[in-house]
Amino acid sequence: MPEKWSLSRRKFIGIAGTTVAGLMISPNVFAKIGAKPIIRFGMISDIHYADREPAGNRFYRQSLSKVKDAVNEMNRQKVDFMIELGDFKDQDVVPNEANTLKYLADIESVFQKFNGPTYHVLGNHDTDGISKQQFLERVENTGIPKTESYYSFSRKGIHFVVLDGDFTKEGKAYDHGNFSWDDSFITESQINWLKNDLKGNRLPVIIFIHQMLSHSRDVKLEVQNAAEVRQVLEQSGKVLCVFQGHVHEESYNLINGIPYYSVNAVVDGDGPENSACMIVDVYKNGNLKVEGFRRATDREIKN
Repeated sequence: MPEKWSLSRRKFIGIAGTTVAGLMISPNVFAKIGAKPIIRFGMISDIHYADREPAGNRFYRQSLSKVKDAVNEMNRQKVDFMIELGDFKDQDVVPNEANTLKYLADIESVFQKFNGPTYHVLGNHDTDGISKQQFLERVENTGIPKTESYYSFSRKGIHFVVLDGDFTKEGKAYDHGNFSWDDSFITESQINWLKNDLKGNRLPVIIFIHQMLSHSRDVKLEVQNAAEVRQVLEQSGKVLCVFQGHVHEESYNLINGIPYYSVNAVVDGDGPENSACMIVDVYKNGNLKVEGFRRATDREIKN
């Protein structure tokens, strides 16, 4: 049985009108009566592709075939879009910019075999040997200008927001490895953009970010001004869930009515059985169901 997570019912009043005897319907009830999610999307994280030998539990070369398997599954399931949550590529032990760009091109070519819109979230390793602009110019965020590292889009009645934690506390963008993995920050200009984006949108919202906005066992893994960002999300009253990567393992926090869900890394573990990808179903009443593949587990987020 999937673990059941509870969300604050207060936020979803008025979002949808699907009820049974006046009660909101959970995803497992939907399945029994044949109801369908309003949108389904595929999600993977921490791919770290590079043509290099394994290091510890990271099997960099295998990420190419693992992503190929994930894309094939998403195509088979006909999800509405596919998103990766950062650390898309990696680099050599001794950094070489030309090789780093090739690794990015190689993994993006596999990702683009998905038959639909694709989106990327910037992770710290995405700028370990190149700039943000070099990364953004070489990937496809469907319908998004190549200059935008944080952005939003709406599909089928849900608003999706992608945040960029690749800034230092001083507001400097990560660039060619000039950063520390534990120095992540959401700049004032990005917070102002987020406030305006949420204010101008009437749809329920799902947030994507690479670094942690929720509490972690290691505070260094968190965005340094995470509390300020969480307050913006809470005040909007619209956020269904925050999906994040970076920690390479599944974890869950419910903070002031908003669930924060971190997902397993693709790169960790030897063999295809140690990959991880997910399909997220979103229902009209704000419930979410995560279907996990390989190491990823099934989860329900319901009110």
